Amino acid sequence: MPLNMTEISCNSGRHSHGLSNQSTAVSSSTELRMSMYKHVCGFLLSLIVLFAPLAHSATMYGYLKNETPREAQVTLTNDGPVFGGGASGTTFKVASGATGSGSLNATDGIRLEPYISSFSIGGGSAWSTYYCFRWSTVSLADASSKPCDSSNTFKTGAYTSSPSLLRATVMYAVLTEVPAPGCSATTLGWGASNFCTATVPATSTGGALSLTNSSAGATGSASASCTASGWSVSSPVCSASLATPIGLFATDAANTSSININWGAASGASTYRLQQRKQGASTWTDLTVSAGTSYNWTGLSDDSIFEFQVRAENPVGVSDWSPVEAGSIRPVLGPLFVSQSGIPSKIGVGQSFTFQQVWKNVGSETWTGTMYGTGHFAADGAIQWNVPFTPFAGTTSLNAQVTSSMTATAPSVAGTYTLQRIMQKNGTGYGSPSTKVAVVVYGIPTCASIATDVETTFNANGSITASLVGDDSVESATLRAWGDIQGEGNGVDYPMSFNGSKWVATFPVATHLSEGEAKINLKASVANSVFSSSVCATSSVAYQQLPMPIVTLTPTFGTFGDSSKPGFVVNRATGEFATVTVDLGAFAGKLKAYVELLPSRSMLMPALNGVISGQPSKLSIATNVLLNRPAAWQAWDATVRVAYADPAAASQRKEVLLPIQWASAPGGLVVTASGIKAMSPAVQAKLSQNAGPFDAAVSGAFTGSVRIASSSTAVGSTQEVDADGVWNVNSLEYSQLYATPLVAVARAIPPGGFNLLNPLEFISPAFTLPVQSPPSVAATDGTRENDVRIEWPPVATGSSIRYRLFRDSLELTPVTGIGAVEFIDIPPNRGTTYTYTVKTMINNVVSQSEASDTGFVPACRAARLIGASLNADMSAINGLIERWECLEGATGSGAVDAGTASAVPITGSATYRSFSYVLDPALADGAHVLRLGIESKGVVINATRSYDIPFTLGRSSISLKSLTILYDGSTAQPGLEATSIGRFGARMEGGTGLGFAEEIK
Repeated sequence: MPLNMTEISCNSGRHSHGLSNQSTAVSSSTELRMSMYKHVCGFLLSLIVLFAPLAHSATMYGYLKNETPREAQVTLTNDGPVFGGGASGTTFKVASGATGSGSLNATDGIRLEPYISSFSIGGGSAWSTYYCFRWSTVSLADASSKPCDSSNTFKTGAYTSSPSLLRATVMYAVLTEVPAPGCSATTLGWGASNFCTATVPATSTGGALSLTNSSAGATGSASASCTASGWSVSSPVCSASLATPIGLFATDAANTSSININWGAASGASTYRLQQRKQGASTWTDLTVSAGTSYNWTGLSDDSIFEFQVRAENPVGVSDWSPVEAGSIRPVLGPLFVSQSGIPSKIGVGQSFTFQQVWKNVGSETWTGTMYGTGHFAADGAIQWNVPFTPFAGTTSLNAQVTSSMTATAPSVAGTYTLQRIMQKNGTGYGSPSTKVAVVVYGIPTCASIATDVETTFNANGSITASLVGDDSVESATLRAWGDIQGEGNGVDYPMSFNGSKWVATFPVATHLSEGEAKINLKASVANSVFSSSVCATSSVAYQQLPMPIVTLTPTFGTFGDSSKPGFVVNRATGEFATVTVDLGAFAGKLKAYVELLPSRSMLMPALNGVISGQPSKLSIATNVLLNRPAAWQAWDATVRVAYADPAAASQRKEVLLPIQWASAPGGLVVTASGIKAMSPAVQAKLSQNAGPFDAAVSGAFTGSVRIASSSTAVGSTQEVDADGVWNVNSLEYSQLYATPLVAVARAIPPGGFNLLNPLEFISPAFTLPVQSPPSVAATDGTRENDVRIEWPPVATGSSIRYRLFRDSLELTPVTGIGAVEFIDIPPNRGTTYTYTVKTMINNVVSQSEASDTGFVPACRAARLIGASLNADMSAINGLIERWECLEGATGSGAVDAGTASAVPITGSATYRSFSYVLDPALADGAHVLRLGIESKGVVINATRSYDIPFTLGRSSISLKSLTILYDGSTAQPGLEATSIGRFGARMEGGTGLGFAEEIK
């Protein structure tokens, strides 16, 4: 059923028919109950309003309390759609610190919309801050009691309103200035037990910060963000960063039943874990975990040595363990080693020494009697040194010291041995042993054989390194060296140094050399601090005398001069003039030679440093030397010096000096050549310098010739090259050389006394003779009736020779030419004179020259027979004759076989005219010939023509004997009438030429 608002009453200033404008005061003791009552009642009324819409329009009210420092504007609007009309919004203003109200005639309840401008008003400053909007349908007090949080905090200039669909008839609202929403400054923690911390400043909502741990004992980072509900920490990382506790200390024999342990504090530690184990054990046991830095371990009776370790800990991790510290309680038997003396660091095998040890009684028992003393401590490789148990002398009271003296004997085997003793009672050891001492026991020093870096040497300026391996007892070594000739008495001692594995000494060779010396002797002695020096090994090094090099010079280009000072001709193109062969005798496979040309070491190119014995090496003058001596055939003095290339071998100064002469042949010349066009082809050649004209004073005399490039066969005669470097070779046979590559050759003529191993020639690039045109051309001048004949003599024979023919500028032959030497041309116009030109083409190269002649065809032509035949009845021979108008006249005659000629009329006026020769009816059947003659006037060529026209007569073959009419293949009867369609025909009988039937249709 519908709800009726009059059925519900909220007894707190609200009546069943509406809300009172006056708030009811309540005591502080009942404020909470009243507030709850108002909220519940207001909620129920809201539900009634929501689900039971007002049935009609009513006046509704809005109240606003403005607690901000600025004026507020309030708008009241209808809370929902207006059906059938309704109220529009109304606005009122509320001053700072005041409470205002407004009303609106609405049908669906009202909504309250506050607004505070952020702009200046009346010239005042702009106000941009935040305010809290709290509302209620109960009272202003109820609105003020509600909290301010991010959901109802707004910045000035922002629009907000109470919720919709409340269906409230009265709305109460409070505006209060609040700080900007955000998070306050504080300290944030993260990680285990929030061990990592960082201080953050006040931050606006939505702000984010990167955090770095500030707590000692850890490293870490995180991200913090300010949200509406406060600070939020994300991406936390927190791990321990604890220093290892230092200064761990444990008392040693200080107390009879306890050990005090303490250590230094570690920053950031929450607790310390102390562990112990008995010395020699592998497992640790926790002793205490506490925040302190000391611990007193009490109730101990075990006088063993205990080991301790400690580490720092906090909620996020631990430190490394500290170094191990040892401690113990005061034992009953407490020997303490104090000192020892008289123990040598080195001693010889079997030698003895006396030493003393001092011990202190730090236990609780007095040492009296022979049961107390020291014995051998066998641990860590110590040996007894032939010292038995040695008792302490007298009585040693508590905290007193006793000195024990003993004599030890070194073992018989060299080596390093340990001496260590321990206090004993009745053969049982107590406490810690004496300080361990390592003693080197030397044997009598010895060595192996002497080794040298060379077995033989020829280097007078070099040195020799000798080495030997001594036993462990060797502390020093000496090497004595002397030459055989000088003797040991003149020898020199060289101290040897130890390089970690060997004893080594290096000595100079020269110190021990005399003229003709062949051997250096060596003797090694070794010693140590307990045994004197003794000879342990001898050796020797052979000193080799090198042979004098044997030198052979072999010319490679030419010679001059005599044997006392041989002369060598230098090839200016390469600089080469000779090969040198050096024989180093027995050292051929071991050593190499050095060759140079004096007076300047740089004369040879390249320098010869490393010539192999027995192998020829080229000798070449350097280019710059030749450039400074441009004249050919001029002699220069030089000396070939040959020595050992190896500096060690060169120290013996075995060298050979050979005086020579050298002269340069001409060089740097270029030959150019080309063929000359002529009736008799020739070649012109020229010799010149690379950088200028030919100079006979510099390059000398030359002869010139021409050769076939492929075979070097000479062509033409040899000529002298003139002072300008020019020569000509004439009268060459073109027909043999037309396609042959040729070269021009200039050959040097050496002066008297000079001999070249091979001729010195300079050769041009290959070339060919220029293509020659035919020497002449002949074209007919009207001597041929219908064409022009052109012919020319061949320039040579060969498939590569072609000719190209031109009539005036028109080429008559293909561009590839023709191989023939004649051509028949029918020119376009009779009686016109044309020029005919012929060019030669060889391998697609066309001659630049040409031969030509004129020719033409006669303007008019004599009459001639076109054709003739026997007529059908064999009574005459009829035919056509061509007769041009240019002829003055033309007549014909004819005779059969050998008969008498008679005139044959030529009739007609056109170019082609007819004739008819009537045959004698009595002429017998058979083969015959009509001899036709034509006489033309006005021409020279063929003015009289005669033609033999053969023909065969067979008149009997065409004679008719009978004629028969046929019908349907049978002889037709006279008076036959055809009653139906039939076939008529005719049958003729007679000569062989008439034996046929023709049907008639």
